[in-house]
Amino acid sequence: MAARVPDLGPKPRQRSGGNMRESRKIRQCSGMSSVRRTRRHFLAGSAAFIGIGGFARGVRADRTFPHLVDRTVTMMIGAEVGGGFDLCGRTLARHMETLVPGLRFEIKNVTQASGMLGAKILQTGPTDGSMILTCSPALISGQLLGVEGVAFDLRQWSWLGKLTSETYLLVKGPGADFANLEELRAKQAPSSMSVRSTSGAIYYQALWTNAVLGTRIKPVPGYKSVEREMAVLHGEVMLTVDTYPAGQQLLETPGVDVILRMDSGPVPERFRSRPLFADLVADRPAYAPIVALNEATARASRWFAAPPGTDPAILADWQALFEETIALSAFEADLNRLDFTLDPMTGTELAGLVDGALADMERTRAFLKSTLDCGKALADGEDAACHQS
Repeated sequence: MAARVPDLGPKPRQRSGGNMRESRKIRQCSGMSSVRRTRRHFLAGSAAFIGIGGFARGVRADRTFPHLVDRTVTMMIGAEVGGGFDLCGRTLARHMETLVPGLRFEIKNVTQASGMLGAKILQTGPTDGSMILTCSPALISGQLLGVEGVAFDLRQWSWLGKLTSETYLLVKGPGADFANLEELRAKQAPSSMSVRSTSGAIYYQALWTNAVLGTRIKPVPGYKSVEREMAVLHGEVMLTVDTYPAGQQLLETPGVDVILRMDSGPVPERFRSRPLFADLVADRPAYAPIVALNEATARASRWFAAPPGTDPAILADWQALFEETIALSAFEADLNRLDFTLDPMTGTELAGLVDGALADMERTRAFLKSTLDCGKALADGEDAACHQS
């Protein structure tokens, strides 16, 4: 199969701050770019070049998928080429192609609005099985909050399943002027943190941490996944949120330390004594929705869905193909080579997780919004007492 170059769409808008970008370029040219890169980062460039055509097609006879044979399917990826969502999506697609005669994926990266544009397209997409989507589970928070740009309902989606879980960790870099969470909470000046956008899980987690724990973390949007890591390593910002195990290489870098576990997922032994967000608010049940959101976001990593109302017979084929693909030892091996660990859910299990996270949505929306507003005030250096309630 010939290699295919994906449609990258319009170039992402550059953030303001020319001096900041220029200083980063100078540091990289002076040797800072020699920081070790993960296998995932190394393979990112080749993923953009080879498309999804690198596998020999050896169709297995374990099961037929009659509704998917000889189909061309659009896989939308709500993230940039070479990132974790992109690499997981392409890996799944090319292994699925080996199991179904004539199945062919066309990859379309829809990077705008942190996946919300892709979600909007999927919401009204074709129900004939010709479209699927993977994007950030931060859409759960977006829908709960009713943020601008939400034109979808995750409770209506036709879920195929999910591949991994990611433990979200608040990480400080060598340029931080504090040693641990206690010192961060004692600071009066804001502490900068790299984030991709103002509609991502990391952005929400930073502001909720402010509101609940009294920190003054200042999210700085505009950093893609690799840029977020480099910014904290170079001292351009003090903090970022990274995930384990995908971000394990960053965690092993001298001068980097975990100061807060955002959810209860697994972490390396040396970080297990770090405070857990849920434990810090265990005596304040009002903050239970935030704990639940952190946990749902971590558990639903690398999810895949078809549009609402997808024909049940076609959806059954997709779900069965997803389960058979992730059972392949070759698929798991490829995922591991990209620094991801398989921790799957079926489509039915994932639908239950999403429904649970969005329960009582109207009742919790006002509380979540007010908490975010308070966290933003603290980030901006204003006085606020929301974390004391």
